Amino acid sequence: MKNILIIEDSKIINNVIKRELSKFEFKVNQAFTYSQAKNALESEKFNLIILDLHLPDGEGSELIANIQSLTKTKVVVLTSSQDEDLRDELFQYGILDYIIKDKNLLYSIAEIIKIINNLTIKEDKEKILIIDDSKFICKQVKTILEPRNYILTSAYTADRGLEKLRSDSFDLIILDMELPDMHGIKVLEYIRQDLRFLNIPIIVLSGTSTPEIIRTVLKNGANDFLKKPFVFEEFILKVDLWIDYFKKDRELSEKTFKLQFMNDNLEKLVYEEVEKNRRKDKLMFAQSRHAQMGEMISMIAHQWRQPLNSIGAAIAVIDVRVKRGMLDIETSKSITTKIQHYIEYLSSTIDDFRDFFKPQKTKRVTDFEMIFNKVLSLIKSSINDKKIKLNISTKDVEQFLSYENELVQVVLNLLKNAEDVFDDKDIKDPEISVEINKSSISISDNGGGIDEKIKDKIFNPYFSTKNQKDGTGLGLYMSKVIVEEHCYGKLEFENIDGGTKFIISLPNDTKDLSDE
Repeated sequence: MKNILIIEDSKIINNVIKRELSKFEFKVNQAFTYSQAKNALESEKFNLIILDLHLPDGEGSELIANIQSLTKTKVVVLTSSQDEDLRDELFQYGILDYIIKDKNLLYSIAEIIKIINNLTIKEDKEKILIIDDSKFICKQVKTILEPRNYILTSAYTADRGLEKLRSDSFDLIILDMELPDMHGIKVLEYIRQDLRFLNIPIIVLSGTSTPEIIRTVLKNGANDFLKKPFVFEEFILKVDLWIDYFKKDRELSEKTFKLQFMNDNLEKLVYEEVEKNRRKDKLMFAQSRHAQMGEMISMIAHQWRQPLNSIGAAIAVIDVRVKRGMLDIETSKSITTKIQHYIEYLSSTIDDFRDFFKPQKTKRVTDFEMIFNKVLSLIKSSINDKKIKLNISTKDVEQFLSYENELVQVVLNLLKNAEDVFDDKDIKDPEISVEINKSSISISDNGGGIDEKIKDKIFNPYFSTKNQKDGTGLGLYMSKVIVEEHCYGKLEFENIDGGTKFIISLPNDTKDLSDE
C-alpha cells in the first residue's frame, strides 16, 4: 500500500497526517474539499482514502456515497463524533474503519498506521464461510468484512454450508442458529465431529439470547455468540480476534509438530549432518592432497635435476674414455661409485615423498623437530635455489601423540605459502624463521603480512590470496581441520613486523587423546 489520499479541510490536521505517513515512505496526496478530492480521484488511483466526515462542500453519509461512486478504494473515516448510530451507519456503507479525531492527534495517526499495516502484511486473504438463510444478513456481513481483505462465501442452508465446508478451506465460520433445514446446534455437532474442522473458530448468530442458549451453544462447539441485530463494531472486533487466534494457533501447531519431529529424529538428523560434513571434508581433503601432489611432483623434478645431470655427465665421461681406450679399472670404479651415490639419493627422495603421501590411520609419538626435519628434506632444495634465509631455533622440545604425516603436510603447506608470498610480492631478501618450543612450532616470514580486510577469511574453504597461481583455497582450511579436529590442537596466526607468524600448538600428553 503506497498511494494514500487525505481528504481533510483542516490544513493543520491534513499536514500533520501527511508528515507522519511520509515517514513510512507512503506517497501521500492532499485534498481539502470534496471538489479537490473528486479531481484527484478522477486523475489518479489510490490504495487508501482517509476521509474527514465534514467538509465545506459535503458531509456525512452522503459524502461517503459520493466518494464511493467515484472509486472502490478502501475508506478510513476521520471524525470527531462518537455517536453510536453514526458508527453503525458508516459500516453499512462498507468503510474499512473509522478513527476518532482525538485531542492527541498523534495517537489517532498511530491508529491509522496500524490499520494500514494490518492490510499490508496480509499476504493471503483469510476465508470466511457464513451460513445464514437471511440474504440481507449475508450481504451486510460482506459489506463490512470485504474491505478488510476477507473473502466471504455465503450459504443459505445447512446442507449447502456443510457441502462448501467440505470442498474448501476456511479460517472462520459464521453460523445462524435458525436455519430452514437444520438447527444450528445440530450443524455444530456435524462440524466438530470431523477432525478436519475441529479447530476452526465458529461465531454463532441468533435472534434469541438467554444464558441457557449461550451456554448450550458454547458447550456444543461454538467459540463465540452474538445476538441479532449486532453492533457492527463489536462484530468486526470479534471476527478479527478469532481470525488472528486461528492463524496463530495454526502456526503454533505447525511449529510444535516440526519441533516434535526434530526431537523424535534428532539423533538421525545429527548423524546425517555429521556424515554430510564428513563427506564434504573428505572431498576437500582429497582436493587439497591433489593440489599438494602437483607441488610434490614439481619438487621431485627440481631435486632430481642435478643428480640426473651428474649421472648424465658421468656416463658421458665413460663413453669418451671407452672410445679412446682410456677407461681403467680405478676410473671405472670411481665413476660407478658416484653414479651409485646419485641413484641412492634419487631412491631416498622417492622414499621421502612416498612416506609423505602414505595414509596414516594410527597415531605415533613424535615431536615438531622430527616433523620439521622431514619437511626440510622435501623442501630444502627449493629454499636454497630461491635464496631464502632460513632461521631455526629449538628449545625444550617435547613429544606428543599424533598423526605425524598429517602434521608434515601442515608444516609443508605453511612453508610453501611463505615461498609463494615471496614470489608474488617479489621480496628482495626473503627470510623464514622457525621456532620449536615444547609441543608448538611457529613459522614466520617477512612477506608483508595479511591484509586486515581478509584476516577473518583465510581459514575459509576455497578462499585464496595467491596471485597468478591456481590456488585452491583449501591449504589453510585443511591445515586448520587437521590440527584442530584430527590432532586436537590449535592453529593460529598473527601479523608481525613486516610479515606473518603461524603457530601450531598441540597437547603434549602422550596418551591417546581420542579416547577421552
